[in-house]
Amino acid sequence: MSRALSVSIAAALCFAVAPLAAQEAPPSAESPQAAPLPPSKFVVPFYLRGVDLNLPAQSAFKDWPPKDLEERLYWLPWTGLTFQRASLFNQPVFLFVSVPWNRFGQRIMKEALADPVALRVLNHDYISVAVRADRHPDIFARYGTGNWPAISLLLPDGAPMLSQANPKGLALPISIGFVDSKTLLFNLNEGRKYFEKWQNVLSGVSQIYEHRVDLEDVKPGPVDPKANEDLVRWILGNADQKNGGFGIAPKYAIECLAEWAAVRSDRAQPALLAIGKNTLGKMIASPLYDGIDGGFHRMAAAPDWGSIQYEKMLSANTDLMREMTFALRTAEAPGLREALAGTARFVTTVLARPGGGFYHAQSADPTSLDGGAYWTTSPRDPAHAPQVDKLVLAGPNALAGAALLRTGAILGDPALERAGRGALDLVLTRSVKPGRGADHVVEPDPDAGRFLVTQADVAFGFEDAYEATGDARYLDAAKGIVAFVRNNMKTGTETSYRDHVPTGGAEFGLMDMPFRPMADNTRIARVLVRLEALGEIQDGRDTARAILGNYAGDLASHGARAIESGLAIDELLNDPLVITIEGADGDPAAAALRRSALDVPHGWVVIRTRKGGPAGAELSWRGATRRVDDPAALPNEVKALASSVVGAP
Repeated sequence: MSRALSVSIAAALCFAVAPLAAQEAPPSAESPQAAPLPPSKFVVPFYLRGVDLNLPAQSAFKDWPPKDLEERLYWLPWTGLTFQRASLFNQPVFLFVSVPWNRFGQRIMKEALADPVALRVLNHDYISVAVRADRHPDIFARYGTGNWPAISLLLPDGAPMLSQANPKGLALPISIGFVDSKTLLFNLNEGRKYFEKWQNVLSGVSQIYEHRVDLEDVKPGPVDPKANEDLVRWILGNADQKNGGFGIAPKYAIECLAEWAAVRSDRAQPALLAIGKNTLGKMIASPLYDGIDGGFHRMAAAPDWGSIQYEKMLSANTDLMREMTFALRTAEAPGLREALAGTARFVTTVLARPGGGFYHAQSADPTSLDGGAYWTTSPRDPAHAPQVDKLVLAGPNALAGAALLRTGAILGDPALERAGRGALDLVLTRSVKPGRGADHVVEPDPDAGRFLVTQADVAFGFEDAYEATGDARYLDAAKGIVAFVRNNMKTGTETSYRDHVPTGGAEFGLMDMPFRPMADNTRIARVLVRLEALGEIQDGRDTARAILGNYAGDLASHGARAIESGLAIDELLNDPLVITIEGADGDPAAAALRRSALDVPHGWVVIRTRKGGPAGAELSWRGATRRVDDPAALPNEVKALASSVVGAP
């Protein structure tokens, strides 16, 4: 039995035996008339079953500890106290990073991590730490493997145990994905032997690893049109013309492709339009799209959109809603419009949180091995629909709110716009703290962590929502979050931002390793460019250029993951079409003009608001201007303005 487990048992005994002794004590000699105590009703805890305290200790505890004490999970949180315990008892750490909505995460808990033999070894030889990845993106960035679950064997200080037993022959962290109980047991036994034999060497090598490792292989470079050329060639060369998407597999939602294609089309570079249209069309026609309940499943592991992973995430469906709105701006497609409506219906019904906002995901179906029984059985029984994971995250809700505002405008559905505002207002009131950025988790159990991904997503969602509504609260929130990031999430002369603000004292393991993620920095850069275009800050473009310069040297090596970075560079290098909506608050004519502005046939658009006066819209692009008062005429006026500009397509 492990020393950590022994300490826990001893503490439990102290508290369990005391009340039993108190009830059996004889009446006090000072109170001879006291009535005798009634028979004890004390219930012996499960960990004392079968122990006769009237026997000598060696006999009473000969079968100690009972199976139900040794053959159970003991998860500890990711805290300094946990790693102090590991160091005190010199125990390696079994780190389990997973999410409850994933089928592989569900299965390993019911299978390998329920095996009695594996649990005995785990409790004897390791300190077990569980982390929910979507609540702790900073831990997931350092210890995640791209698969669920992500299991790592760590040294007592949280540093990874390294091994060269991998295809590359390099000293890399020992990690495990989804395994059966036999494989898990083998890894636990071998990991413990490895730790006992090479602990001192492993500690030294891990220190070197921490100083040399780069979580993202990025390359700085000039932010100019050439920065995107190799990436565009990669997209053209790797597009799967037959099935859609890129490469062989897996297949999943590609965010920003349709939006980037529209921006490049503004400059007579339409090559990406067909690829974006084909990818969306094939995805909608595939099993990834749920034509009954609406919405998209998380991903497909096979090239032809087979081997579905059936979870349905708020974030992926939000990304696809935005993609579809931009695709519909460039060309009408009834099937695309229908899928957009179905996706919005899924988000606003299945994932709807009472009182506004949205839950994180609909889980995989735990009644089947692949998690898809509910969706592949006909007819479906809504009473047995997989449960919804009721985690509420600020970033996905802000982005969902903004996407629903655009979706409602394009579909002419005010209910979707109201649902979008509900999500945005939830984040504004429950997550955003003046001067302190945005909380990552809204509910349950809000956290004090400050993650760059949260700040970037919430700021982008609020800025976009301001353009869609003219509500100054959203603009003020976006500006405040950007100011927090600029003041708190970099050190020294760094020109990009770190993924989290340290909290709770000294960090341990890989958590003190600086990480400046490309995706989140890219999104912050896009917000900065927009804030300058809105006239709210003066140095947005310069700051964005400095940020993007950290990643612009080799975007093609990141493949589809770099699409938003390519979009951000093109937004930085080209002037947006600026549409200024004029009119009084609550003026229906101004609101109609704004909805029309959200659907104009142009890629790179920024919508300003000028309060007061009669309703109208001012269009400005590359020094040319026009005015329009009729919402129905606005799209044609945009086309006319674009054709009048010298050098425009």
